[in-house]
Amino acid sequence: MRYLTRANALWPVVSLAAGCLVLWSAQGLAQVAPSQDFSKLVELSATRLDISRKVALTKWDTNQPIADPPNDPREKQVIAAAADEATRLGLSGDLASAFFADQIEASKLVQVALMAEWRRAGQAPAEPRADLKTELRPALDQLRSRFIGELIATQRLREAPDCKTRVVSAARVHVQAHRLSPLYAIALDRGLSRVCGD
Repeated sequence: MRYLTRANALWPVVSLAAGCLVLWSAQGLAQVAPSQDFSKLVELSATRLDISRKVALTKWDTNQPIADPPNDPREKQVIAAAADEATRLGLSGDLASAFFADQIEASKLVQVALMAEWRRAGQAPAEPRADLKTELRPALDQLRSRFIGELIATQRLREAPDCKTRVVSAARVHVQAHRLSPLYAIALDRGLSRVCGD
């Protein structure tokens, strides 16, 4: 009986802790520390482009088109999910929609260029393949929350008059540090083209 009494006495504390945990989970990204530059956002974009190469290899092997078929809702679902998550965390849904649409276009740019290169060569590189549905698309989906968190963390920078200059500078540093090809440099710029709200 004493155990039950102590449990009942502790119940308000447990309930409060659980409520705080749920609140923290819902607002966790909104409480991230402000970023000092756009380097993390650029890095995430470059990571997504690396996945795009693997997507291109898989589509090459299976003779799939780069763009989703007209009746395939995948692309719209990706953008809508990003907008919904962003809105829940206090970020503009319109900004998230534009940003993720640009990320998708950057991915297509890489895929188009790579497949054209492989067609000219008569074959794709002999690299390890990953499954589109079970590996690559989940990996892309997992990047979504990290992107949104970084968009929130860079809000002050995105609203500053020198936003575009800072984005270009961060991209240039990444391109030089990682010796990215012109294709990936252009795709990186494409994916980040509306970070400053344009």
